[in-house]
Amino acid sequence: MKVIVAGTAGFCKGVKDALEITLEAIEEREDGEKICTYGPLIHNRQVLDMLESRGIREENQLENCAGKKVVIRAHGIPPSERQKLREIGAMLLDATCKRVARVHAVIKHHARRGYHTVIVGDADHAEVIGLMGYTGGKGVVINRLEQVDELPREWNRVLLVAQTTQNEEIFAQIRDAFERRYPQGVVKKTICDSTHERQAEVRRLCSKVDAMVVVGGYHSGNTVRLAEVARECGIPTYHVETEADLAAHEMARYATVGVSAGASTPNWIIQDVVHFLESIRPEARDQSLRLKQAMEYLVYGNVLAALGAALLTAAAEAFTGLPVSLKDSLIAALYVFAMHTLNIYLDHNAIELNNPGRAEFYHRRKGIFTWTSILAVVGLLWFSLSKNVLTFFAMVLMVALGSLYAVPIPSRLKRLQPVKIKDIPTSKTLLIPLAWAAVTVFVPLLPYLFEAFGRLIYTFWIVFLMVVIRTALMDFLAVQGDRMVGKETLVVLVGETTAARYVAGVLVVLGFFLIAGPLLAKSSHFTYLALPVTAAYGWFLSLCVQKQFKEASMFESMVESVLIGMGMVALLWNALT
Repeated sequence: MKVIVAGTAGFCKGVKDALEITLEAIEEREDGEKICTYGPLIHNRQVLDMLESRGIREENQLENCAGKKVVIRAHGIPPSERQKLREIGAMLLDATCKRVARVHAVIKHHARRGYHTVIVGDADHAEVIGLMGYTGGKGVVINRLEQVDELPREWNRVLLVAQTTQNEEIFAQIRDAFERRYPQGVVKKTICDSTHERQAEVRRLCSKVDAMVVVGGYHSGNTVRLAEVARECGIPTYHVETEADLAAHEMARYATVGVSAGASTPNWIIQDVVHFLESIRPEARDQSLRLKQAMEYLVYGNVLAALGAALLTAAAEAFTGLPVSLKDSLIAALYVFAMHTLNIYLDHNAIELNNPGRAEFYHRRKGIFTWTSILAVVGLLWFSLSKNVLTFFAMVLMVALGSLYAVPIPSRLKRLQPVKIKDIPTSKTLLIPLAWAAVTVFVPLLPYLFEAFGRLIYTFWIVFLMVVIRTALMDFLAVQGDRMVGKETLVVLVGETTAARYVAGVLVVLGFFLIAGPLLAKSSHFTYLALPVTAAYGWFLSLCVQKQFKEASMFESMVESVLIGMGMVALLWNALT
């Protein structure tokens, strides 16, 4: 089955901000401090379950929030409830969506001037309940065109607003009738831009597919609207919370299916649905889907990562002009394969959230990967010993350090919990590149440490920068799950926008050193042939910023192909020089 995923599917900015506020509260929580959300933070049961597993309870009664740190839900709450929370000693963390807060301000401003407020939305929705709290008792909620004629004609000051996730076409119809009934009335377009873009994209998708699947909570207003929009386009539409709500035999009737998702739906649930749909009728898969499946095996199996590491040793030879043996390439490849596979099992929580398909891939082949990892370690140590004792001891140290990356290290202080190296902020972004640079540059060229120290350090630095960028690009894919499990990569720590600026800065630094290497006599002119790496990574970074990727395996394979391509050019350079 062919699946087309909407580019706008997944978390909107308001939801992301609400989750970040909540997760930051978790990280900064003091001993004994209780944190809760007043009502569900967002309308997604799976995310709420994850928050509860981290100690964030949902409270729906004001009295249960007394003395706690209380996160105000993304939908907002009425001002009267906010005041009561303060009176019972709650410390408030406001996660109200900024777009919703602006609607609060609009209603409040007009209510003070004596306006009646007409809200187009669902009366029992949390956002609308919050909006009504700002109307000064002069608010009414409608959601059907005929209800406009039921409004009192004598109102001379009337404001019309919409729930931010309202169906645009319904609002447009009600707005036209409102303006005819109240020529002097004020209309404010308060439907969120994100909602507009999602609905518009669903309409476009419906003309290209046989059926639509809309993923999101059944109580999520914006998700319900997306499903309504798809049905209005006249094609079969399925509103589901997870892939478990879909029937394979029913979906098998369609050749092409579109997938969109509400603003509260995390990427890992969207990916679950996509993987499920793509697994239907495998005999009908086209060439592009077969290619995608092959890429998944190469990426999930860490084959591309291992190949990239092996070819980086050829690049190290091309940069320095110093000989690197086939054994060195095999050692680097086996080390990267073994360490990546080992730490996948030790860090399975984040993978299950970020890429369920990948998690399932490893779960089914756990025995195979366990034994191949053990054999890879034995093989790299054997090759190291057959080379020389110094290389052997260097690799024993590298294996020991790599194995400790995700293993809890007991603390001597009883009051402190065991720590993991992977939990140290930005450790992944920095330590993985250090390990790669060590096994692809330092270990192979260890005999030349004193003879060519400058060239060795230069090449180590270049490879380190390249792998920093590679790792950071992967982190953009995993940001949602990493946040949920408290994993502080660079992207999680500073945010996606700031992280993108940092990565762009590293790209500039990499380009500078690639140009400067031959001029400073620290490398061969091969560095000029490596300059396209910066352009390729720059393009991938722009895709991350624009959220122009939905298929993790394809994006990862593209990122890995950069180092592989440079390594192949290095092999040709080494053969000709």
